Amino acid sequence: MLLLASAAWAKPIAIWQGATMPGKATGQAEQTTQPQGYVTNVSVPTLEFLPAPNPEGKALPTVLVVPGGGYAVVSYRLEGTAPATWLNARGIHAAILKYRVPGDRPAALQDALRALEVLRAHAAEWKVDTARIGMMGFSAGGHLTASVLATPNHGLACAMLIYPAYCSNDGITLAPEVVPAAPTVPTFLTQCADDRAYVFSSMAYAAHLLKANRPVDYHLYATGGHGYSFRPTPGRPYAQWLTELDAWLTAQKMR
Repeated sequence: MLLLASAAWAKPIAIWQGATMPGKATGQAEQTTQPQGYVTNVSVPTLEFLPAPNPEGKALPTVLVVPGGGYAVVSYRLEGTAPATWLNARGIHAAILKYRVPGDRPAALQDALRALEVLRAHAAEWKVDTARIGMMGFSAGGHLTASVLATPNHGLACAMLIYPAYCSNDGITLAPEVVPAAPTVPTFLTQCADDRAYVFSSMAYAAHLLKANRPVDYHLYATGGHGYSFRPTPGRPYAQWLTELDAWLTAQKMR
């Protein structure tokens, strides 16, 4: 059984601790850009478990949060700790993945799959309901989440692709590495139409699920661009996405 020594809520833990990490490391010193919280040259991927208030000590739904950053950096603060805090306030555990960058998508996928193994291995200790594990990815993290969904037996209960990137170039055909494995899971997607470089990712993904008659909740807003995440945006139409996500999580019995 896979068990790691450190308590995850004390500090991030190295997910390949005690195992042979597939692929390669960057060979350069990890760097963090402040105050944005962008991390690059990640050679030691980690998982930071942030538990929701749980006075009854029961197993709670959990979301693996996957920040974006174009596979060049990991946007740890804006697309990691911010959504984790939001989830915790709704009674959902969060676990933030810091995966290998730059430019190593196969390694990032191995890190994401390993993170899910770690969550399940520590389910009893961390009070994780293994039947209610979801995954939320932003931009490149959305692509990484979709790549996990393309892996048979991923075991996820639901997925959230937030302004995903790289999933399609034409809004019709999915990139081969993100075609979801059967059976598909309930999926929440949101993007803005003026996110011209990447809007076709969510369009193609939603179309694929609709054609397969699979559950999808897709929100496309006219303006808002890319990378807005949890920034306060009162009065902007796309600011509704958190309200929509909140309702969707309730419908999925994730809270």
